[in-house]
Formats: sequence, C-alpha cells, structure tokens
Amino acid sequence: MADAYWINRLLGIAGAGTILGLTVLTVRADAIDGSWCNAVGDNLQINGPAIVTPGGRSMSGDHSRHAFSYVSPEGEKFQGEKLDMILRSDNLMSMRLPDGKMQQWRRCEVVS
Repeated sequence: MADAYWINRLLGIAGAGTILGLTVLTVRADAIDGSWCNAVGDNLQINGPAIVTPGGRSMSGDHSRHAFSYVSPEGEKFQGEKLDMILRSDNLMSMRLPDGKMQQWRRCEVVS
C-alpha cells in the first residue's frame, strides 16, 4: 500500500514538471525574440528592442512581442531602408523587404 502511495506521488510530481517545462517552452516560443536564419545563410538575433543584424551590427529597433522593425545600417544590405518583421508561428518569421517581397526566416535553434 505504501509503495502505491509513493508511485502515485512521484508520477504527480513528474507530470507537474512536464507541464511546467512545456509552459516555459511555449512562453519563449510565443515571442519574436531569438536567433533567426534564412535560406541564403543570413542570421540575426532579437532580444527585446536589441538586434544583432545580419551584418553583425548591434543596435536598437522597434519591438513588440510578435513584431520587430529597424532601419538597416550603413554598409549592410538594404542600408537606410526600414525592415519589418512579424512572427508567423513559433518557428517562422517573415521580413518585408524594401521591394515589398516577404522573406521567410526560421529559428536557428528550433523551439517546439
């Protein structure tokens, strides 16, 4: 009888830990923050209002939970142009290029 009590107790703790772990992943994935890669090998990193651009420049931009925009700095592709990004799913982001086309970015490190 005591063994059944401890088994149920351990299963309850394990279940709570699993739910907590999934909640933490979901909260992290439901934001544009993170490392992003595109099909041509560019990458960028967003952390709140801070961005490390594909050219490696650290700067600030306009940030919300699901969107980010910045003006591309001198010396980088699209310099002087505003680039807008929007989170499409946990692992997919779209960037509107100056010509109006949308470029797809995926998380460099997939979050499930």
